[in-house]
Amino acid sequence: MNNLNTIAACTLFEGDYHTGAGALANSLHASGYRGTFWAGYRGALPPWAATARADGPHIHRFTAAPDFEIAFVSLESAPHFAYHKPEFLQRLLRELAPEATAAIYLDPDIVVKCPWSLFTDWLDGGVALVEDINPSLPARHPTRLAWLRVLAARGLAPRRELHRYYNSGFIGLPRTHAAFLGEWQRTMSIVREVLGSQHHHIKAGSATTLFHSTDQDALNMALMLTDTPMNTTGPEAMDFVIGGHYLSHAVGTPKPWQGSPLRQALRGYPPSVSTKSFYQHTAAPIALFSPSDLRSRQRSLSLAALIGRFYRRA
Repeated sequence: MNNLNTIAACTLFEGDYHTGAGALANSLHASGYRGTFWAGYRGALPPWAATARADGPHIHRFTAAPDFEIAFVSLESAPHFAYHKPEFLQRLLRELAPEATAAIYLDPDIVVKCPWSLFTDWLDGGVALVEDINPSLPARHPTRLAWLRVLAARGLAPRRELHRYYNSGFIGLPRTHAAFLGEWQRTMSIVREVLGSQHHHIKAGSATTLFHSTDQDALNMALMLTDTPMNTTGPEAMDFVIGGHYLSHAVGTPKPWQGSPLRQALRGYPPSVSTKSFYQHTAAPIALFSPSDLRSRQRSLSLAALIGRFYRRA
């Protein structure tokens, strides 16, 4: 696979995560991504996309730059959007971007740091993944053994032993391995069945709960049930540890666009690498904040970084 224009990128967002989706779009444009960026959403369109034009009953298109547009796809569903990642990727390849030879999903709290050209190698012949912030999950780990019992009760057997745990905020795959998305959708259904149909949240229980990180646990079980090649990186690829160059993922709360970096620093929490990366992509081609608001936020960020050199919680 060597054609950059045949990779379709997408995200899912609702509420104030539109700001993160905008920064993600800006970072994609800065990386060299061109064409259409697909964004499934629930609720109102972002205020920064007020000029978006309707293209049928469920799609609005927003021209962010002469060679880059965002197609907003209105979705109606009750559960957390995390449960819809494999379904939306399948729809992307089947209906929205049928010409694409590969697809990439990124959470709206991620920005891209590397040249887009690197993704063609990353997706070459396998599923592109990044190890989680807690990357170790040996084959005989109690959690994985519990998952095996859940799968065995449904007549499902693993096809390989895995020892690492992967983050579901980013996944990319060539069309030739799109069948993996069906397996992820199946394990997602198992997670929802175990948790109960009334569970609509991205997290369940505590860290020792059988399926604590719902969609992510489903992704890792799907990887156990298939032999699809895996093209993986360590957690540094999402800036979970130092030395990353590919993506920056602002996990946890508050998100970079929520609250004041200065206030956080005064509480002992200096701005993270992901927060700094987010603010590198807030101005162009999409202006996510007014000029005065952006200046205020940048001053807050600078002061927070200075305070963080001398004061932080242990």
